[in-house]
Amino acid sequence: MSFDRDKYLQPSSLCNFDRSPEVREKALGLTAGCRNSRQKYEKICAFVKELPYGLEDWDVKASQTLKKGWGMCSGKSNLLVAMLRSLGIPARYRVYQLKASMAIWQQAGREMGRQSIAEELGEIRDHVDCETWLGKWVDFDPGRDTAMEQGMLRLGMPLERNKVTDAHGRVVYHHLATFDEWAC
Repeated sequence: MSFDRDKYLQPSSLCNFDRSPEVREKALGLTAGCRNSRQKYEKICAFVKELPYGLEDWDVKASQTLKKGWGMCSGKSNLLVAMLRSLGIPARYRVYQLKASMAIWQQAGREMGRQSIAEELGEIRDHVDCETWLGKWVDFDPGRDTAMEQGMLRLGMPLERNKVTDAHGRVVYHHLATFDEWAC
């Protein structure tokens, strides 16, 4: 497959590994001793996945997510892309729609004292994850950390994401080299 590799290695305003050395330093520290891009990818994915999930704005810089130590799907995916790119591994954003599990949001709303949050957010919402070039595009969704998934299972909630499909039964994915314009 032919593609513009350089396009998926560039920094941006939100994917700010060029202006925030701590992003690259963290990536280098996590991948010390790794022998190839696949091993580096797996180490970085594991780290970003385990950052706790939390609701926030879409336009959070990679460095901010790293500093806070938590994020929403967009912030965590942005950090993942930034860390991979900082090591010379091509990565891109994948945006698509999900049909939300309203039970999760109703439970979260009760715990936050905001019973109406499920209705405020709506049933259909955008979701962001990451694809990385490892000889082919490989997708990874860092959105939910293990503790969140375990809590969902204890509450009897499914882990499978319910992706919205078009009239032909296909999920419509938008592949982006930069997330900046979409998020702002």
